[in-house]
Amino acid sequence: MMKKSVVWKVGALACASLVTLAGCGSGSSGATENGKPVVTVAVTKDARAEKMEKMAWTKDLQKDCGCTIKWQEVAGSSWDQQKKAALAAGEVADVTIGGYGAGDMGQYGSLFLDLKPELKNMPNLSKMFKAEPYSKVISTGTNGKIQGAPTVDRPTTARTSNHMFINKQWLDKLGLKVPTTWAELETDLKAFKTQDPNGNGKADEVPMDFNSPSTGGFGLFSPNVLLASQGIVVPNGALGMYAQDGKIKNYLTDSRYKDLITYMHQLWSDGVISSEAFTHDWSKYTGTAKGNGTTATVGFTWMWTPSDIFGTKIADQYVTIPSLKASDGQSETLVWAYNGDELAYKADTIVVSSAVKNKEAALKLVDAFYAPDMSIQARYGAFGSAVKKNAVNDYKVLDAPAGQNVSDWQFYQSLSDGAPGWISDDMKLELPAAQSEVKGVDKVYDNDYKNVNFNKDVLYANMPMTEEQTNTMNSNNTGITQYAMSKFATWVTKGGVDKDWDTYVSYLKKNKLDDNIKIQQQVYDAFQKNMHLIGVNLNDQN
Repeated sequence: MMKKSVVWKVGALACASLVTLAGCGSGSSGATENGKPVVTVAVTKDARAEKMEKMAWTKDLQKDCGCTIKWQEVAGSSWDQQKKAALAAGEVADVTIGGYGAGDMGQYGSLFLDLKPELKNMPNLSKMFKAEPYSKVISTGTNGKIQGAPTVDRPTTARTSNHMFINKQWLDKLGLKVPTTWAELETDLKAFKTQDPNGNGKADEVPMDFNSPSTGGFGLFSPNVLLASQGIVVPNGALGMYAQDGKIKNYLTDSRYKDLITYMHQLWSDGVISSEAFTHDWSKYTGTAKGNGTTATVGFTWMWTPSDIFGTKIADQYVTIPSLKASDGQSETLVWAYNGDELAYKADTIVVSSAVKNKEAALKLVDAFYAPDMSIQARYGAFGSAVKKNAVNDYKVLDAPAGQNVSDWQFYQSLSDGAPGWISDDMKLELPAAQSEVKGVDKVYDNDYKNVNFNKDVLYANMPMTEEQTNTMNSNNTGITQYAMSKFATWVTKGGVDKDWDTYVSYLKKNKLDDNIKIQQQVYDAFQKNMHLIGVNLNDQN
C-alpha cells in the first residue's frame, strides 16, 4: 500500500497534468459566481464541434439548472489517457458527459453519485425510466445503484451498424444478379476484378474491402458478420462471444467460424479482397470507397449507409443486401448481426461526482438534458440555426447551410449522438435525408430479424460487471485476443486453418476461454434477471 505522502504526490501530479479537466478543487467547493452555484462539466466531444459556451443551447441549460457552468472540453481521441489519471487521482468533475462507463463504475464506484435516491427530484429522468424500462436496466449496476444516466433514442436509430452493400450498377453492366449465397458473391467479386465494371479501362476495382480487424478483436464493418449466414447473431465487440437461446457461446472455436475463414481464404486467393484490408487505417478504408468523382472503385463492403461509406456522388450505385446463405440447402436459419440495443440505449452518458458540492444544481443540470427541447438541441443543435421547433414535441432538423459538409455540420453545434437525452416515441421529428437514410437500409434485414429472439439470442451491449469479473476477463483476454486475431489474418491471407485448427483451439482453451464464457454467462443471467424484474420485452421494440 502506498504511503499517504506518495498518494498525495500522485494526485497532485494528476491534477497538474489534467489542468482543469477533473476540477481538482475547481468548481467542486460549493463555489458561486454572480450569485449562482458553479458546476464544472467535463465533456468529451468531436473535434469538429465548436466551443460548448458558443453553442446557443448551453445558455438554456444554464437557465434550467440555475447555475454557472464551467466547461472542461476534451477531444474524444485524447480522453482515455486523461481519464486514467483522473481516476487514479480520485478527482472527477462535478458532471461528466461521455467519459465513464460500467467498468469505471465497477472499479471506482465511490467516485460517482448514486442517482437512484435522487430520482424523486429528477422528474424528466424518472419519466424516461418509466416509459423506457430497458434504460433503467442498463443504468443499474451490479450493486443496485444508478451511477450514470443514459442516452435513449429508438426512433432514429437502427438495429445494427453493420449493413452490407454491393454495387448494383456494376452487376447490371456485367449481367449478374444480386448474390444470395457465398458462392454467388464469389462469382460476382471475381467478375468485378476482371471485367472492368466501372468502365474506365483500368484494373483499379477493389471487389471487396472491409474495416481492418485489430489485435484487440473484430470491430464494426468486418467480415465476421458473415457468421450470421450460419445462424450466429454477431454482436459488436465481446471477442467471439454471442448468445443463442439464452446460452453464451464463443464462435472463435466454432466450426462455422472455421468455415468462414476457409471461404475468406478462397476470396483472398481469388484476388478479390483488397490487398490492404488487414493494414489500411480508417481514413484509407473510407477514402478508397468514395472512388474517384463519379467512378466507383469498391464493389462490396459493410457500413452504416451507402452515403456514409461511398459518399453522395456514387451512393446511388449501391444496394443493401440481406444476410447470405453460406450454402444452398443449409440447415442453419439466416439471421443478421445486431447491436441495436447499444445504438438506441447508451449507458452512463452523464455521471455526477459523489464529491459534488453544489449537488442540487448539478442534478437539475442532468435532469434538464431529458426534457424534450433540450434533448433535441443537445443532439442536433440550437433552435433557429439547426432545428426548427414547429410546436410542442414537433421538430424539424434543418439541412446544413450551403457550402457546409453535411457530416461535419451535424457535429458543429451539438454533441450529436454523444449527448445525454431522450428522443421519445411521442416526438414528431423530421430529419434531413442524410440522417434518415439508415431506416430504409436497416429495413432490408426485416426477414433476417424475424428469426431472432431479442430476449434470448442477443448478447446485450450494456451489461454491468463486477470489478472481479472485469479484471478476470481482461486478464484472460491477454492470452486470447492477439493470438486469435493474428491467426485470423494469417489463415485468410496464407491458408492453413485445417492444419492449425486443433492446436489453435487447444491454445484458446488453455488461456481460459471457457472461463470467460462462464463469467459472461453469469453477467448475462444477472442482466436477464433484472430485465424480468423491471418488465422488459425487447421483442416488442425490434
